[in-house]
Amino acid sequence: MALHRMVRDERSDFRATNPGKSDAPIGDIGVTLYAYAEGRQEVSRAELLMASGESAAEDEVLAAVHQLMELGLLRATGGDPERLVAVPPATVSADLLLPAMRALQEHQREFDRAYAGLAALTPVYASSARGGMDRCATQVITDHAGVRRAIAELAAHCTKEVLASRPGGARPEEALQESQEHAARLLERGAGVRTLYHHTAQFSQPTVEFVGMLTERGAEVRTVGDAFAELLVFDGEVAVMPLRDHPAGAVVVRDPNVVDFAVASFERTWSQGTPFPYAYNREHVLSISEDLKLAVIRLLVEGYEDKVIAKRLGMSLRTYQRHLSGIMRRIDARNRLHAGYLIHKLHLLERDS
Repeated sequence: MALHRMVRDERSDFRATNPGKSDAPIGDIGVTLYAYAEGRQEVSRAELLMASGESAAEDEVLAAVHQLMELGLLRATGGDPERLVAVPPATVSADLLLPAMRALQEHQREFDRAYAGLAALTPVYASSARGGMDRCATQVITDHAGVRRAIAELAAHCTKEVLASRPGGARPEEALQESQEHAARLLERGAGVRTLYHHTAQFSQPTVEFVGMLTERGAEVRTVGDAFAELLVFDGEVAVMPLRDHPAGAVVVRDPNVVDFAVASFERTWSQGTPFPYAYNREHVLSISEDLKLAVIRLLVEGYEDKVIAKRLGMSLRTYQRHLSGIMRRIDARNRLHAGYLIHKLHLLERDS
C-alpha cells in the first residue's frame, strides 16, 4: 500500500507541475508501458512502474502512465483506480476525433453560408459606381519584388499584345532573362510583342542576343535616338509606369483614358523608330551614329545639361561627351555657346525636321 500511495502522490505532483503534458508525442517509455499492459487482462500502476526497468527514472514512468491515461489508452477497471486496462487505439481515436470532426463540419457549414452571402453581393457591387471606380483605380507598388510579381501576373493573363518601352541603352542581363521568359510564353500563346529601345542598346551584346531571340519568334523591336518614357501596356487595357521619385516602384493604371494616352505615345515613338539590327551592318551603324549626333545637337540647342542629354539618349556621360566633341570639331566650334550659334547658322537641324 505504501507503493500505491507513493504512485498517487507522484501522480498529483506531476499534474500540478506538468499541465498539458499529454499533448506531447508518446515516448519510448509510454510505448513500452502500453505494450506491457496490452498483453495482460489488467495491470496495476505498481506493476507498470516495475515493468519499465531500472534504466527509466521513476518520474518519467509516472509521467508516461499519466499521459496514457489522459489519452484514454489506459483506463481504470472494476471500480479500482489502481487497476488499469489497455484500450485499443482505434477506440481512443473514435472518442478523440469524432467531436473534432463534428466541429470541423459545423465550421465548414458556417464558411459556406458566409461565402454564399458574399458571392450574392459581388454582382451588386460590380455594377455600382464605386465598383467601377475600383476597376479604374491606380495601384501603387513601392518595392521591386512587388513590381515583378505584378508584371508576371499581367503577362500571364495577356492574350493580344504587349507594348514595351525600354529607355536607357543596355539593360542588365538579369532583367533581360526575366523579360525573355515572359516574352517567350506570350509569343507561344500567339500574343504580339513590340519593344522600343534607344539606339545605344544595339551596342550591348546581351541585348542583341535577346532581341534576336524575340524577333525569331515573331516579336518586333525598334530603336529611336531621342528620349521616350518607360512603359508597359498589356492588351491595351493596363499600363505599368515608373513611380515618380521612387526608382524601385511602379504604378499600375487601368483607367482607359490614361491607358489610351500611353498607347498613343508609344505608337508615335514607334512610327519614328528603325528596326533593331541583330546582325552587324556597317552602313546602319554609321546611320545610327548620325542620328545620335543630330539628337545631341537638337537637345544641345534646347539648352539641356550634359547629364540630362546623356540620360535622354540612353548613353553614359562619357559616350555623350565623345559625341559632343566630335560635333564641335566638325563645325569648328570653340565652346557650347559657339556651337549653338553655328548649328543655327549652318541649318544642321534641317535633316531632322
